Amino acid sequence: MKKIFLIITLIILLGGCNVNSDNENEDEINEEEIKSNVEEYLFKNYEDIETVEIEDIYTNPMGGLTVDGTVNGHAEYSAGIDSDLRVSSIGLGQGFPNEKEECKERDCD
Repeated sequence: MKKIFLIITLIILLGGCNVNSDNENEDEINEEEIKSNVEEYLFKNYEDIETVEIEDIYTNPMGGLTVDGTVNGHAEYSAGIDSDLRVSSIGLGQGFPNEKEECKERDCD
């Protein structure tokens, strides 16, 4: 009986290790998609964006994804990312470029 229990436990543990290694590759792909989506959002919705720097992508204390960075070398932003890996909210620092007029009522795609 102990052997059966040990074998079942070993199979479950090895299966769990295999699942984790697959998720690591998925996280890398998602990170690139998140970066691309944030950059696209900023260029489409704000005036005079010349450069977009992404400094950190992390899980915030509420469990959501957040991207912190700067535009044009100095203006800071913090973007909330939804389950589709799109920008769902954004906080803008001092000196951030103005929102495009046509994008004030709704986000420009």
